[in-house]
Parts: sequence; C-alpha cells; structure tokens
Amino acid sequence: RPPRRARRAQDDAPAPIQTRTAFPRKLQFASSNWKLLQETLKIGDKAEHTGQPPHRQRNGRKPVVPSPPEQTRKAEVWFDGVDPILLDPENQAPQPPPAATTAASHGLVKKGTYNKPTRVVAMDCEMVGVGPEGRDSVLARVSLVNAMGHCIYDKFVKTLEEVVDYRTAVSGVRPSDLEKGEDFYKVQKEVSEILNGRILVGHAVHHDLKVLFLSHPKRRIRDTSAYRPFRNMFGGRTPSLKALSERILGVKVQEGEHSSVQDAQATMRCYTMYRKRWEEDIRTGRQRAALLAQQAAQQQESTAEAT
Repeated sequence: RPPRRARRAQDDAPAPIQTRTAFPRKLQFASSNWKLLQETLKIGDKAEHTGQPPHRQRNGRKPVVPSPPEQTRKAEVWFDGVDPILLDPENQAPQPPPAATTAASHGLVKKGTYNKPTRVVAMDCEMVGVGPEGRDSVLARVSLVNAMGHCIYDKFVKTLEEVVDYRTAVSGVRPSDLEKGEDFYKVQKEVSEILNGRILVGHAVHHDLKVLFLSHPKRRIRDTSAYRPFRNMFGGRTPSLKALSERILGVKVQEGEHSSVQDAQATMRCYTMYRKRWEEDIRTGRQRAALLAQQAAQQQESTAEAT
C-alpha cells in the first residue's frame, strides 16, 4: 500500500482529457486544407449540395427555413434565336396596341426586299353598299401587294352610284376617303395592267374581280378560299381569311375595321408558305388531265376504226 502522501498526490492529479475530432459545420469556418478536402470529396453543407430539406428537430417541429428572395425563384434562362412570342411576356418590351401593330411585325412583309411588282401579286378590295338598303356592293378601295408583302398599289375609288351604306365598321371606308378617291375607270385600267401576265392570289378573289369588272385566266388564279388542303383544315368547309391566317400564320387580321392591304398581305403569305406544294399539285393535276384527255382520244380513235 502506498504511503498516505503518495495516495493524496494521486487523488489530486487531474483526470486525463478525452479528445475527439470536431469537423467544422460550415464551410466558411473551415481551414484552407479542410476546404480543399471537401472540394475533392465533393462534400459540404447538405442543405446546399443535396437540395434535401433539413431533418426534423428532436421536438418534432419543422425548422423554420427562410424563403429565398422572390427574384431568385425564377431561373433567368435565355435562348438565342427563339421567337419573341415564345418568351415570357414579363421579359418582353411593352407591345403596341393591335391597331398600331404593323404588318412587318407580324411577318407579313419580308424585310430587306423591294416594293416592285413580282410575277405573283395578291389583291384585295373593300366595298360599300349601294341600291336598296345598301345590299349591292361596289368597289371603294383596291390594294395589291407583291410576293414579299410590299404594297405596290392602294387607291380609293369614287363610286359610280350613290352610297347607301359605307359599312365602315367592316370596310374601314369613310365618306372622306371616297371624296378623295380616283376615277373608277382609271383605277380599273391600272389594275388590269398590273395583273396582265401575272399570277393573281386572293381569298374568294372572284368577288374582287367582279366589282372591278375584270376577268383573269383561271390557270393564273390562286384562291386561298378554294385550295383543298386549306379547306381540309376546316373539315372541308370554306375558311374565312381571318380563321385561315390565324391557323396558318398565327396572325390575327380583320380585328375591327378591315384593311385591304393587310388582307392582301395575309393572303400572299398563306400562298407563299404552301407555294411549292401548291404549284406541284397544279402540275400534277394538269399532267393527269392531259393523260386522261389523251386516253379518251385514243379510245375514240379505236372506236371509230372498229366501226
């Protein structure tokens, strides 16, 4: 047994200190070596890296997590070359009202092109009412555009009869427009000269030719109201230009007062989008018609020889 003094010294000796490694809980409090190790092992603050919600506290209550600022909730992602109509409207510049929106902004006019007559032109007319209760239609305005959508002709016309109904809500024509209009026969001659030898595009264009007292070769007419693929889009029915433009071009026309220039531009754009297929259908149809005519002639000759 050790002496009493030795036992007293042993009792007064401090107990050994137990130590353990304390890992820093936040990356910002770690040393440079610890940060390097975390980057190497790709470990760190779980809430930051895993995106998992924090564990419940021992008392069963959910910890209060501050909400991120509102501006950081929406990811700011930009895509080059995307049509502005597909972008978030909040990120776009304020748009002008529909009445002030130009045809160029709708893509009805090809930028950087010339405004001269082309081999293909589109025409549209606005009409006013004459006769009993204004039920008969006469020409009030005629507009033509070229294949790129540029307006190459646009004139109001003095009517040959007294106007009973200007139909302003639809036609956009007012008495002051016709007072400044030009002579009907002069306009008729100018339009006829433009159409001569060219392909005419229109929507129910026979109505426009009728009020102009003009005719045009059928083989040189491209009527968007009669083209079968367009009609098939509407269950075989004749589509209105408004419905056709919205379906094919995504452009709304004839909102309120009509504009013969914009209607002609929309008609031309519908044609140019399907031009290759349209013209191929015409060539195929003509070849089929020629073949049938040839077969009919041969059959007729065979019948004549047999008799």
